Amino acid sequence: MSEENEGFLARWSRRKRAVVEGLAPEELTLPAPREAKPEAPPAEPDDDFDLNSLPPIDSLTIESDFKAFLHRKVPLELRSAALRRAWSLDPAIRDFIGPADYAWDFNAPDGVPGFALELGGDAMKLLSHALGLDAPAPKSAAEAPDEAAATAEAPAPEALPEPPSLAIAEAAPEVEAPSDAPLDRRRRHGGALPV
Repeated sequence: MSEENEGFLARWSRRKRAVVEGLAPEELTLPAPREAKPEAPPAEPDDDFDLNSLPPIDSLTIESDFKAFLHRKVPLELRSAALRRAWSLDPAIRDFIGPADYAWDFNAPDGVPGFALELGGDAMKLLSHALGLDAPAPKSAAEAPDEAAATAEAPAPEALPEPPSLAIAEAAPEVEAPSDAPLDRRRRHGGALPV
């Protein structure tokens, strides 16, 4: 292994062994400076860019191309005004409501946008596919007679047994206290009552 490619620990170990064996540690040599690669001259910017070619900010729509406003020769104020206009036209940005305290109803199933108890869209398809619950695709009318003949010859599949139902124990009936026993009327909590 060459000394240039050895790592820190290998170099440290080699130097420690040399000291233990009584050899003089080699002189620290700096690596030869690498030759600097000639850099390419900077590309000439588009000098023919005209600020008057930009459309007025008020005429921009959601379909407008905003790339021209990102050119390096466009003043910062004009670029900011164009981006502000683009953001105000996009309803996803304009109507965004951040996670503010008490802004959403966390008790309602659909009270928080993006969070729901039901799985929707691709998540439901993926889950049903993973569990093997997805139904086969419907066959065309031409394939239906062939399938009917095949099913007539094949034995009927055995019915799957139904899963056992879970029996829920009924609550024991409340036993009334004997009427001759004194009732304990001490307060056990504060004066607040449930709503």
